[in-house]
Amino acid sequence: MEFLRYKGTRGRYRLGVRTPEGLYDLAACYSRYREMGLRAIPGIAVAFAQGSLRTLLARPGVGDFLAAVRLSGAHCRSAALREDTVALGAPLHDPGRFIGIGLNYRCHAREVGQSIPVEPPLFAKWANAISGPQDEIMLPMNSQAIDYEVELGVVMGQRASRVSVNDALDYVFGYTVINDVSARDIQFRTSQWLAGKIGDGFAPMGPGVVERDDIGPSQGLTLETWVNGELRQHGHTSDMIYDVPALVSYLSHLVTLEPGDVIATGTPAGVGMSRKPPRYLHPGDIVRMRIAGVGTIENRFCAPR
Repeated sequence: MEFLRYKGTRGRYRLGVRTPEGLYDLAACYSRYREMGLRAIPGIAVAFAQGSLRTLLARPGVGDFLAAVRLSGAHCRSAALREDTVALGAPLHDPGRFIGIGLNYRCHAREVGQSIPVEPPLFAKWANAISGPQDEIMLPMNSQAIDYEVELGVVMGQRASRVSVNDALDYVFGYTVINDVSARDIQFRTSQWLAGKIGDGFAPMGPGVVERDDIGPSQGLTLETWVNGELRQHGHTSDMIYDVPALVSYLSHLVTLEPGDVIATGTPAGVGMSRKPPRYLHPGDIVRMRIAGVGTIENRFCAPR
């Protein structure tokens, strides 16, 4: 299944779910779930009111509800949504942690002249950076070197503390597409990358979060980026230096990961700064990113206002 946030009739974002049978409002599915006499889930109304996948995943017992939707999605037909009328937001807008991984593809490390890191380089993004899969992204006034990076996003489904590599995937809920927008001229002013990563709108995400089991091995995915129709990035997660289980295990030994936390797992070769000359984004550019099996996002970049 794929979990989405969409704009409801009153302008508030609601949670939706896409199953093989169709696209449904998740709160309405829950109402049907309760009508069938199944056990109530404490606090789930708060998740629906907030339109928060993070809050939903943190509810004890939510797995039973999601399993029921997965097995009998037809019972939600009264909650069906028309695809052509749904405006999507970022599927997860309020992560407790948004952790970025640098230099995690061998081909990208080579193109920027860096050696293979002995441990994953880490940086952070914040919730202000998150934007929707079709949102317009405003270029900042203080940078002339805005770059694109297609990345596989990992969304945690369970609390993870000091988990082993072998067990790490059990704690992952699903995957999404992330554009790790980066202001290169700001990023490299110091040895810390944070300043170039945290701009407003610097993390378009979506279109949804696809459950882990629907994707299969995360190391067999193709990632692509087009800028104005020109293919700029074409890579494979098999080129990762640290794969998803290794990253989840490593991070869980540094900090307790919580449901709804997001990990951006690095980008393959083809970024703008590695071109000769560099090719950064300008007003009017349209960036389209696709990860096979996960989805496609497309954002237009506009001049600062």
